[in-house]
Amino acid sequence: MNMTHLIVGPAEHGVTEYARLLVDHTGGTPATLESTLRPGPVHVTFTDHLFGSDPEQAVDAVLAAVEGHPFCVSFHDVPQPEEGAERFERRSRAYRRLARAADLAVTNSRHEASFFNAEGMRVHAIPLPLPEAPPPSVAPVPGTVGVLGFIYPGKGHETIIDAAHQVGGLTVRALGGFSAGHEDMELPGVDVTGYLPDEDLWAQMDRIAIPVCAHRHFSASGSLMRWLAAGRRVLVTDSDYAREVAELFPEQVVTVTDWPAALADAAADEGFAARVDKQHRWGWPEVATAWQDLWIEHFGPWLRGNVPPAVEGVAPAPVSVVIPYYNDLDSLRRVVAGVENNGHGSDVEIIIADDGSTTAPEVTTSLPVTVVRQDDLGFRAAAARNLGVRSARHEVVVFLDGDTVPCPGYLTAMSRWVTADPRCVVVGTRLQDGVEPQWLNDAWGYTDHLRLADETSFRFIISSVLATSKTMFDKVGGFDETMVGYGGEDWELGWRLWNAGAIFLHDPEAIADHLEPDWAARGKPEEMKLAEKNAETIALASRITHPIARPAGVVFDRQDIIVHLPADTPEPVVKAWLDAGDVHVTGPTSRLFRADPRVGPGTGRVRIDLDQPLLPPADLPARVARAEKLGGLAILRHNNQDVGRIRAERVVNRSPGIIHTQMHPWTGTQRLERWLAGW
Repeated sequence: MNMTHLIVGPAEHGVTEYARLLVDHTGGTPATLESTLRPGPVHVTFTDHLFGSDPEQAVDAVLAAVEGHPFCVSFHDVPQPEEGAERFERRSRAYRRLARAADLAVTNSRHEASFFNAEGMRVHAIPLPLPEAPPPSVAPVPGTVGVLGFIYPGKGHETIIDAAHQVGGLTVRALGGFSAGHEDMELPGVDVTGYLPDEDLWAQMDRIAIPVCAHRHFSASGSLMRWLAAGRRVLVTDSDYAREVAELFPEQVVTVTDWPAALADAAADEGFAARVDKQHRWGWPEVATAWQDLWIEHFGPWLRGNVPPAVEGVAPAPVSVVIPYYNDLDSLRRVVAGVENNGHGSDVEIIIADDGSTTAPEVTTSLPVTVVRQDDLGFRAAAARNLGVRSARHEVVVFLDGDTVPCPGYLTAMSRWVTADPRCVVVGTRLQDGVEPQWLNDAWGYTDHLRLADETSFRFIISSVLATSKTMFDKVGGFDETMVGYGGEDWELGWRLWNAGAIFLHDPEAIADHLEPDWAARGKPEEMKLAEKNAETIALASRITHPIARPAGVVFDRQDIIVHLPADTPEPVVKAWLDAGDVHVTGPTSRLFRADPRVGPGTGRVRIDLDQPLLPPADLPARVARAEKLGGLAILRHNNQDVGRIRAERVVNRSPGIIHTQMHPWTGTQRLERWLAGW
């Protein structure tokens, strides 16, 4: 996954630990302030004192490190008025400056987000995860009160000491060490453990009867999340944040305004120290998925490898214009005149690809013209265009239909993208009587002119206003010449171009006028138009394996997903995968599937390799789509264990993302007759 994580600070610091765990559960590449960051988005897990000697210097360090990159920030230790007016103001300016500079800003609570949202900034909230807690090792010691985490002013130790003294009979334990610079804090009567490794920390937490979070001001707390993960009831200083967490964990969070009374009540309640069985599921898999959702929304083009190149200052390059033609000389002459008068500042050649016209076309122009012809064997626009490209002398190829006239500047606008990056596949703006078809206009809106293109965007590749490089065109083998009849060959080409790593984009400045009415407005009988469209759909269904192009339950020569399972996979697991979608299975050797064409050697657009015979996830299409949106390569993880890999045909980065999913082993009967008959 093309996400770099900027991480600073000691491993034992809670914010640094969060950053490293985020990498472990989402994928991507860790980096430091000293690293040379690779192109693409950067994620920063930020608290000011880790990045600089003062808040402004900390922000300066971040902005210098991410310069030239899109970036997002996970804000921690968000400023609060309780810090004191001068400190709050100083930190507030820095935090808000960083939030305004970021492409995406996220906090750990709605309460923290409100600090930014009050300034008109949109900041998201992803609650801290519950860590994985081991089973309890010892019983709680009656009368023990536990404060978890680093010791520093404002953490509430003094409050708990005073309250415990008023109640009497209670022992206060601080599970953690002193924060740097606060080693001289005095905590009379408190048992301070010092820093504890993770395993020892959980064990010490088990010994506590009354967990507390008595921060004077806090808006996110890893300590609180640990207590909740252990299934413990926790006394928490009442605040907006405490009430927010209590909404998620109503059986565990007890908000406190009177600490002596709260401690006395908890000490008298024999059930307070008992574990709560019903726990809200919010661990790292859920947090990682929430982060990925935001990254996909804000950084999708970088993750999917669809970032257009910079074209400012790109000089006009030689262009080969390929025009398929059939028996419409008047329209062709208008198209050729439009090319001749386009004002392109470099060489232009015209190639007319005649699809079996009655007589060869003749046009008069100052530009070099080549006419190539093929026999009339039906509507073979795909083969005609390929014939034209084979005669093209230039790297940049622009396709125009024989009834589509380019406006001045069209060739320069289209070709500049391909010149800047030969992976570009550019769609121009085709107008009919000055108006673009509504379905295309809508598509440019919700795809941001194809900048947000994905594996379904082949539907917006229009061959009448198209530009590509010969390199990219030849890489995929050009148009599919077996497609005969009206329509669909451009979608099929777009499908293969996307899977081969093309960059899709629409250029609204590249305008061409369509002389004939659009297909929907042509005066054909409805029965004929229906037959044409249905024939196109059927032709595409056998060639485009994506679920939006073919009906579920129909077996085609090539499936969309190929799943490799271990050889000894139980038959019910194989059958479950075959039922999960357009799936082909390799690996299993059971004779039960000997005649099934979907079992055995094969290929697919998406390949899933499993390390063990697991049932498919209930949301298989969504898992596949997530892998593609993260760059086409991902590790499948079930219950925090890696169980396989998923790879799409289009892979734009070699660093895999992490896909959290549920893939359980078969737990039913091993007797096939019972499985088949259901008894």
